[in-house]
Parts: sequence; C-alpha cells; structure tokens
Amino acid sequence: MTMSLINRIVTTFAMPIAAMLACPVFALAQAAGPPKNGEQPRTISEKKDLGSLLDLALANSPSTRAAWFHAKAASGAITQARAAYYPKIAASFEGGKDKWYTPAANGVDNFTRVQATTVLTIEYLLLDFGRRDADVKRTLALFEAAGLGYERKLQQTVFDVQRAYSIHEAALWRLEATEARLAAVRTLAETVERELTAGLSAVPESLEARKKVLEAEYELESAKMLVRTTLGVLCTACGLPANTRLQLASATTPPPTSGLRENADKLIAQALASRPDLAARSADLRAREAATKRARADFFPEIKLEGKYGYSAFGYEAKAGNSGGTYSEDLNGYGGFLVAKWDLFDGFERRGRLKQRAEEENQAREELEKERLDVTLDVWTASNEVQSAARRVDFAESLVASTKEIYESTRAAYLTGIADVSEYSKSTGELAHARSVRANAVAEYSISLASLVFAIGSPVPASVKERKRPARIERIAKPLAR
Repeated sequence: MTMSLINRIVTTFAMPIAAMLACPVFALAQAAGPPKNGEQPRTISEKKDLGSLLDLALANSPSTRAAWFHAKAASGAITQARAAYYPKIAASFEGGKDKWYTPAANGVDNFTRVQATTVLTIEYLLLDFGRRDADVKRTLALFEAAGLGYERKLQQTVFDVQRAYSIHEAALWRLEATEARLAAVRTLAETVERELTAGLSAVPESLEARKKVLEAEYELESAKMLVRTTLGVLCTACGLPANTRLQLASATTPPPTSGLRENADKLIAQALASRPDLAARSADLRAREAATKRARADFFPEIKLEGKYGYSAFGYEAKAGNSGGTYSEDLNGYGGFLVAKWDLFDGFERRGRLKQRAEEENQAREELEKERLDVTLDVWTASNEVQSAARRVDFAESLVASTKEIYESTRAAYLTGIADVSEYSKSTGELAHARSVRANAVAEYSISLASLVFAIGSPVPASVKERKRPARIERIAKPLAR
C-alpha cells in the first residue's frame, strides 16, 4: 500500500525519493528537530524546489511518522490474535520448607517438610465456533485501515506542502510587484522634486508624489511580512521549525488542466476506487463485521485439551501421637483431560454485547456511505474550482496586459506634460495591483490543482502531463513581476 502511493507521487512530481524507500520515512527526522538552547535557527543553504520540499516533508513530517507507528502497532495486534491457534505451554516451580499440623482423634499430627516441585502444563483449543477466526479477521482489517490511513497521511502531507508552497510563491511575486511599484514611485518623486526646483511643478504635486512613496513603502513592509509568515507555514509543512532559513529555487509552472476538465464523472469514479481513506472505511466496516461474528460465537461452547506433568522431590519428618518417622521420596505425576466450557447464563451480558457490535456495524456501514458522498462532493467541488481558477488566470493575464498598456500610455502622457503626477501614480499602483492579482490567481490555480489531486486520491495521469502546454501556461512560466 505504501509503495504504491510513493510510486504515484514519484510519477507525478518526479521526486528523488528512492533513497527514502530503503528505510522508514522517519529516518531523517533528527535533522528536523528544534534548535537546542543557544543554537541558531537551522539554515538550509541548498535552494529547494517543490519536488525536493516534498521529499523533505515526507522524511521529516511528525504526522507521517505517527501514522507509520500506528500502522506498526496494528500489526502487533494480528500476532496477538493468531496466538490463539497455537497451544499454550507453561512451566512452574515451587520449592521450600514448611512446618504444620493436622488435627487427629488420637492427637495432633505435625510435620516438617522440605519440597521441590516442577509442573509443566499444556492447553490447546480444539473448537471455539469461530472466535479465533473472527479475531484474526478483525485485526487484519484494522491493520489494513491503519496502512491506508498512513497512505492518506502521506497524501495529506504532499497536499499541505503544495498549498503552502503556492501561497508562499504568490507572496514572493507580490513582493516583487510591490518593490517594482516602490522603485517607480520613488523615481517619479525624484523627477517631481527636480521639476519643483526648476519651477516646472507645483508643491501639491510634490506632496502627492511623497504620499505615493509612503504608501508603497507601507505595502512593501506588508508584503515582506507576508513572505516571512508564509515561509514559516511552508517550513512547518515540511516538518521543519518555522524559523528555518529556507531558500527556494525559481518559480515552477503548474501543469495544465485540460485533461482534468474532460469528465468530472470519471474523476469521481477514480476517487471512489483509489481514495485511501474511503478504503480505510471499508476495512473498518469489515472489522466491525468480524466483531459482530465474534460476539455471536460467544454463545457457543469452547472445547480444549489440557495436559499436565509434574515432578516432585520431597522429604518430611512427621509425628502422630507417640509414633513418628522421617520419610523422603520423589514422584512423577501426569494427567490429560478433554475440557468443555459453556456459559449458560451470564445475566444477558453476551446478548448486550452482540447488540452493541451489530449496531456498531450498522454505524460503520452508514459512515462508509457518508464518506462516499463526501468523496463525490470533494471531487466535484475541486474539479469546478480548477476550471474556475484556470479561467481566472486568463482574466488576470488580460488584466495585466491591459493595465500595462494604460501605464505605458499614461507614462508617455506624463512625460509630454499631458497627464499630471496623480494620474501617473494611479496607473503605477494599478499595474502593481494587477500583477498581485495575477500572482494570486496563479497560486489559486496551483492550489486548486493540488486539491483536485488530493480529492481524487491519486496524482495527475501521466497522459495529461505529457501533453503540450497551452500558450497561456507558457506565459505564466515567465517572470510575473516584469
């Protein structure tokens, strides 16, 4: 189960995680621990792209390691359940010295005894009317559910990193756009100051230019704060402390979505077949069914074989009235029995337990059906969001192109004296805003795509990724802050 998920992740994101598969996913966890007292925050000098961040997250995330240990613990329950198929063998030893008496008609019988006894017992369950079988099936189903939960946790980690990465990337693009606007309004303010000195501009124009500089500086500080915050979110999603100094590689381009817009019904069918959490619900239902079978088997008897062998070496001194003596001997003893046990009445305890298990089975069945409905809603919502986000990217691209054209025209008009400084400043701010809108639109597009992959429970099909990118996607790949 785990290997199939990792292979799908490699297919989708081309991550170099083969080395991670050779060891447990928590093998690199020590590298992600919090700084000790007096230590500086961890610095990762190598620039990370999305694929290497996913690799890092799968190796360091505490949530994935917790799910891994949960699955390992569930495997131990299987061994416990299967133990009932084997005979139980026990040995005991008792040795020591005692002195006691026995009341008798002709006087008190007293003795002093030294004894060493060894006993070996064996017990084997022959017939239990399905108790052991039900216990094993229940633990196997719970183990499968734990493994599927671990697989889904890996997918959740991948999705969290993708989402945090896209949000941080949008924050960086917004920072670039804000820096470009600040540089433009500063240049404009310097020009107005020179014109004011030369008597070509008025004081209100100079004050307006200074105000625009202050506004741009304020927006720049907000953009820097957003970059730091989103970087902290990205670090924690990767299993690193929020204050880790992490550097990112150049922006990546989201894959096209044309293949994901063909038929939502196919995507829903794929999700119903591949979602690990839905399969875990099915496994949980099987575990509840086995628990009901186990409760029903409690109404029948148990038949077992019991055997015992013992060896005792002893010596004692006894006195009864006027007679007495010292004796010593060793003795081998054994016994074998066929034992049948049947609880005939227990105050309706078994009946209540059977009712409880049957209702829990019904509850699990309804929860599975609800999970199916939730899966269809998740995929339907994510599919529509991908389509809407892709269209919003188109609109944002058109908005940037239109706003940039207005900016160039206004700038030319200002240089020729047709437009004033307020019009020029307004066009500069609108261009920076349009670039921020485009950055947010691309981030929302990337997040919606990741959400759809997460909702389906499997990555984008390879046939979709091999298609030629549309021209719109190629435009997104260019620097967004130009």
